[in-house]
Amino acid sequence: MLRARCCLRCLVGLDYNQFVGSLLPFSRKSAWIALAVAGVLTALLLFVVEGSSSPATSLLESDLLQTAVALWATYCSFQVGRRSSGFLRQFWMLFASALVLVTAAQALETYYQSLARAPSLTPWPSDILFILWATPALMMFLPPPAEDSSGVDWQRVLDFAQIGVVALTAYLYFFYVQSRWEAEGSQMVVKMMRVQVLRDLAFFVGFVVRTLTVSPRSLRAFFGRMAIFFLLGAASGLYFLLFGLPGSGTRATWTDVIWCLPFLFAAAFAATWKSDDEPFRLKAHSAFRVIVLSQALPILIPLLVLFMGRRIAVEQITVAWVAITASFVLSAARLVLTSEKQRHIADDLRRTEHALRRSEQMFFIAFRSSPDAVGITSLPEGKFLEVNGSFTRLTGYAREETLGRTPLDMNLWKDPSHRARVMAKLVQQSEVREEEFLCVTKSGATRVCQFSGALIELDGELCALVIVRDITARKKADEALRASEERFRTLVQDFHVGVVLLGPDAEIQFANQAAQQMFGITLEDAKDKNSSELDLISISENGTEIPFSMRPGPRVIATRQPVQNEVIGWRRRGSAEVLWTLGNAVPQFAKDDSVSVVINTFTNITERKQAEEALHQLSTRLLQLQDEERRRLGRELHDSLAQSVLAVNLNLAQAAQSSDSLGERAKHALAEARRLLQGMSREIRTLSYLLHPPLLDELGLVSAIREYAEGFSERSGVQMELHLQTGFGRLPQEAETALFRIVQESLTNIQRHSGSQTATIRLRGDSTCVNLEVSDRGRGMAKNAMERGNGSSSRLGVGILGMRERMTQLGGKLEIESSLSGTTVRASIPLGAEVSNVGSHSRG
Repeated sequence: MLRARCCLRCLVGLDYNQFVGSLLPFSRKSAWIALAVAGVLTALLLFVVEGSSSPATSLLESDLLQTAVALWATYCSFQVGRRSSGFLRQFWMLFASALVLVTAAQALETYYQSLARAPSLTPWPSDILFILWATPALMMFLPPPAEDSSGVDWQRVLDFAQIGVVALTAYLYFFYVQSRWEAEGSQMVVKMMRVQVLRDLAFFVGFVVRTLTVSPRSLRAFFGRMAIFFLLGAASGLYFLLFGLPGSGTRATWTDVIWCLPFLFAAAFAATWKSDDEPFRLKAHSAFRVIVLSQALPILIPLLVLFMGRRIAVEQITVAWVAITASFVLSAARLVLTSEKQRHIADDLRRTEHALRRSEQMFFIAFRSSPDAVGITSLPEGKFLEVNGSFTRLTGYAREETLGRTPLDMNLWKDPSHRARVMAKLVQQSEVREEEFLCVTKSGATRVCQFSGALIELDGELCALVIVRDITARKKADEALRASEERFRTLVQDFHVGVVLLGPDAEIQFANQAAQQMFGITLEDAKDKNSSELDLISISENGTEIPFSMRPGPRVIATRQPVQNEVIGWRRRGSAEVLWTLGNAVPQFAKDDSVSVVINTFTNITERKQAEEALHQLSTRLLQLQDEERRRLGRELHDSLAQSVLAVNLNLAQAAQSSDSLGERAKHALAEARRLLQGMSREIRTLSYLLHPPLLDELGLVSAIREYAEGFSERSGVQMELHLQTGFGRLPQEAETALFRIVQESLTNIQRHSGSQTATIRLRGDSTCVNLEVSDRGRGMAKNAMERGNGSSSRLGVGILGMRERMTQLGGKLEIESSLSGTTVRASIPLGAEVSNVGSHSRG
């Protein structure tokens, strides 16, 4: 019991110190609970000491209550340590570890003393724990690990184990010798108690020294209360030596209460601890101390254990061998880890130094070459410590004129009160960005600048890194841009062409007066709406409705490509009146390369479209009249002139038969006249066929094309290849005429211009459209001939423009592809009904 009280007192002292070091504030409710539990345990212990009648029962109850007090202190320290961080968490966990040892020692002491009734003058296993519990407290004096280290710190673990081995060996060396216990008896207990008192006093002195040498307020409070805790432990030990020995092992006495005082102090201190300091770092130990602790002690400690093991081996050779072996193994491992750690530290230092030199070089280059004026000023005086070349160019002051002076001395700020507000903001927020101010240069000129600054620390002094950017030119440019935009807006507003600005979602942002009048809208009603929301329907030239996504504005936003010279008709829903416009849409891009604005321009071409429609109708009528006239002339040539020539030729034949009385010259003239009439007859028939082939009306397009191709091949020598759809029926007369004229014009162009020896005609049709294709392998056509039409029409054709006009009349389209390898003409006509099988068209 006596040894238990002494050892427990010392252990409580260490636990308390560690507990204080790592505790975070208890809540008000938790603090009252902790204090209440400690008070209840103390009251029960006082009751046992004063009120229990049975000595054996009081001794057991006192031991159990002392164990409970230690256990409660252990629980409180662990909870506080779990909620702590940094070094305080490490100290609290060391403290909790010590309390665990104390609690275990007191529990063993209770068993051997009150339950097993072991002889008090023999060594007990609990004695070892009462010696080892101080190991965690000693760990607080070792060099601390890095605060941000993660994982297990094996060096700390090895140090802890080595100290434990030394403490265990020392106990075995001095006290765990059976012969000494038999010879000295109770004096061994007294000697153990004296050693523990001296230990507590040594810890008291150590923590007082640490209290006087650390600067953070939390650490000073922590180490100061640690010193008080060990002082209470030493005082309780002295009280036991002076007053507690008689009858201490037979019943509960006041020495038991005195033994609990350090624990009660620890519980009270843990419950009321508050740490208001900001995060801190422990100062690094001296190089000599680090070398001693990391290199010398791992060598000296095993030698000390070896020395003490010689005596232990006399009676406990196995224990001595285990202690010596463990000490040497731990020391070897500690040296290996230390060497490895120092190697890593050296590598890290080299990398850090290299990075630091590189960072300094980069900062120096950036500082000197920055286009912005950069300076470093002291705080709060504001004296310039360093400036770059851009600063001297901006202000006009040389570097020697600037260093050591303040902006107020140099009158750099036109408004000094503005500078005071900016610097106050910098000190308060640690950073200021892009504060505009007026800077006065040495010459007296005023520049518009932006001030940015940040707080930095140089050689332990607080300074400000300031950056000043001259934005005078940008301000002037902004003003010029605003003026230009205003002039542009005024010009656009009065422009006769409609101008509409669309946003990134095709919403209307602006419409000038011409656009509002053109579309019958007002800017107030149209703003932030799209064209579909205004009930505007867009139609193409063929009369089909254009979906919203294919209108110029949305299409430009989707494709990011401009739209130029696109003819679009607009009408309001429910109205038949169409507004025809020639539109352009050009995208404008933001800094992130997204479409920010689409500029749409619209020119009203309704009158032009109406004139084109009238011209188109006139052209259609002219072509119809031309075809009718050709048909009439072809018939007249075939039915009248050709018959007359044939009659003359027959008369001449009769004359030739009765020409016996004629001379040779007359016979030759008569034969020549017949030959000329025969040629004239062929020319008349060919001309009649070219003007209007009879087969086109009688048998249809396929027969007319086949017959014409055969005749063309005979006349021109061009080999023809025909791909005419089998069973191709009849088409409307206008369609057959238009397609036949395209075949005529195309073959004429092949003969005259392409130089091709072959030509191909393809004709296909279904219920929806008819497709005609005429191709050759000649030299191709000039681009301007395809775009503007053939300037010199053939004798019977009207060139490319004529072919296009015929297709337009029928709602079809004509495409021409030409290259060095040949030309292809494609014509397509939509059909409203299936191709008919009518035998012939009226010739009337």
